[in-house]
Amino acid sequence: MLIEVLYGIGTLAGIHALLTKRNSHSALIWLTICVMFPVIGALAYLIFGVNRIKAMKRQWMLFGIHQQGEHTLLKPLPNPLDRLDHQNPDQMRLHHALNITAGHISTYPLFQGCQILPLFDGTEAYPAMLRAIEHAEKSIYLCTYIFGSRGIGLSFIEALERAHHRGVDVKVLIDGVGALYAWPTAYRQLKNRGVPARLFLPPFRKWYYTLHVNLRDHQKILVVDGKIGFTGGLNIHESNMARAPHTTPKISDLHFQVEGPVVSALQDTVLRGWYFSAKGETPPHILYFDDALKGSMLARGIATGPHRTYPQLHYMLITAIQCASQKIRILTPYLVLSTSLGSALNTAALRGVEIEIILPEHNNLSFVKGACETQMPSLLKAGIKIFYQQGAFAHTKLVLIDDCCAFIGSANLDIRSLYLNFEFNLQVMDIDFTQNLSLYFEKLKVKARKITLEFLHSQHFLIKLRNNVYKLFSPYL
Repeated sequence: MLIEVLYGIGTLAGIHALLTKRNSHSALIWLTICVMFPVIGALAYLIFGVNRIKAMKRQWMLFGIHQQGEHTLLKPLPNPLDRLDHQNPDQMRLHHALNITAGHISTYPLFQGCQILPLFDGTEAYPAMLRAIEHAEKSIYLCTYIFGSRGIGLSFIEALERAHHRGVDVKVLIDGVGALYAWPTAYRQLKNRGVPARLFLPPFRKWYYTLHVNLRDHQKILVVDGKIGFTGGLNIHESNMARAPHTTPKISDLHFQVEGPVVSALQDTVLRGWYFSAKGETPPHILYFDDALKGSMLARGIATGPHRTYPQLHYMLITAIQCASQKIRILTPYLVLSTSLGSALNTAALRGVEIEIILPEHNNLSFVKGACETQMPSLLKAGIKIFYQQGAFAHTKLVLIDDCCAFIGSANLDIRSLYLNFEFNLQVMDIDFTQNLSLYFEKLKVKARKITLEFLHSQHFLIKLRNNVYKLFSPYL
């Protein structure tokens, strides 16, 4: 009787996965686990497999600051006039295709008059961020995945404390799991100093939050006075700083300083997460941000998460890849492609688009690297070139399309980032900006090692077996 009940529980969990999972691969894995190991499988599925955040979507929108009742807090701006080369039909086709796709799925419009500056590693980014915090007059809104509590992390904590005590509206949101990377946690230090701080779905605070442990806030955004923003792949941690002059940090990364109307999208994203995490706190009816034109770039904020109806960044990337006519450059630490994204890249390569991908040689997550290597043969056979960057762990996330469009931000090119995590990226339409990032890509490629089919085929049988086992869990890596 007991055995029948246990298998009944496993079967019900498997049926739920079969009915709710959009990805057939994911549904098959959960169905198999739940049937073979009914109790453990059902428990694992309950914690990692069920997306409860969708049931909280209405609450998310209620606590967001895009709209609060009848008050519109984020002033809508019209889509910009095209500033692109009208004589280039391929470029215009890409521009219009992205606008049409975004019009159906994106929260934010394409803003004109933006200025975006690349900042290389924490060596350049952290001083700029700290200067902005020290000069803040009205507000500081910070969201990050990892927040170190020593070294540079302590510098941020002290700067935020000073800003708070001089009357600046400070709000710091740290992911509930990412906060545990440092001890004592930055969250606790901020709270002890009186700085307003919140944890996003902390898994060990309440039993209910433990059921959301698979849904993480991976965004990295700082907005000061509604005028200047910072976003990209950079966490706040000592490993992103060079220990001495003319040396490199343990983790190489790319962050961006953002000015212009698109800063409103950064601010809205941070505050939406803040008010969701601080339930019961009423958002203000007036929210300041500077919508003055600061540059010549076109930029759109893309805030993704499992609460969205569509995986916005995933669809935008597929649209861009399908419209690419010349070349695609990808720089990412984790490459675990969905079937549709992998197919888009392969078909683009087969129709003559030059595609190059740079990955880190030394990865902090070996199982993700292993799963990635199982996907490489099909990419290489289609003509895509793949390189391993040696040296420091490369954490930069970058997709460049035809030297006119760039996707930058916190999302990796893996299923976790595109479907499970809360991520923030920018779509930037600017020739000079994209070409400068292409030059950076080329500098990295010169020192990188090219991956070949011969190398993959020569790997030991046990390595291939291990990597293919990792591949089975790719929807959750």
